[in-house]
Amino acid sequence: MTLISGTRVATPARTWLDLCGMPQLTMDDVIAAGEYLVSEHERTFHPRTAVVKLPDLRSFVESRHRVVGLGRARIALDLLAVGVDSPRESHLRQILERAGLPRFIPNCPVVDPWGGTVWIDLGNVEYRTGLEYEGEHHTTPEQMAMDAWRDRRTRASGWNQVKITKHDMARGEPYIVKLVVTALRDHGYRG
Repeated sequence: MTLISGTRVATPARTWLDLCGMPQLTMDDVIAAGEYLVSEHERTFHPRTAVVKLPDLRSFVESRHRVVGLGRARIALDLLAVGVDSPRESHLRQILERAGLPRFIPNCPVVDPWGGTVWIDLGNVEYRTGLEYEGEHHTTPEQMAMDAWRDRRTRASGWNQVKITKHDMARGEPYIVKLVVTALRDHGYRG
């Protein structure tokens, strides 16, 4: 807790630990909240600074004793990835982890043939496969044009790209895994 003007205020790290103790939240929800706190990257069009750096969150949790949710927090800490931009991207990443697929890096940079950098939501460098979670804001004409430009540059770089929407997520984990495995296999994955 932090003291502000005589009032005790929970820190972001403490709030996350409290969330870990809430049984109504799934582990994916706890991880998504943790990834929101630790997310940081240098993406050119919207860089992000962590609310709490992952080593600091880890130190805070390790310093606690006899707190509801502490065991869950320790497990979740080992599953957090730095750089995830949204809860849906976090949930997508967790689906891939549970399926045992090769690791996907959040906010993965891809160098295009013209020397520019394309940033993809989740990328696997070994199999040159990128995933984009396309939320509601991807339906505006301006965003659709930007996405088409990104997609052309990604393909020109020799990468496969899988776009995932909320409708895909609603079809369930096996469906998502099948989409991703198909793209990975196009680039040599044999798992």
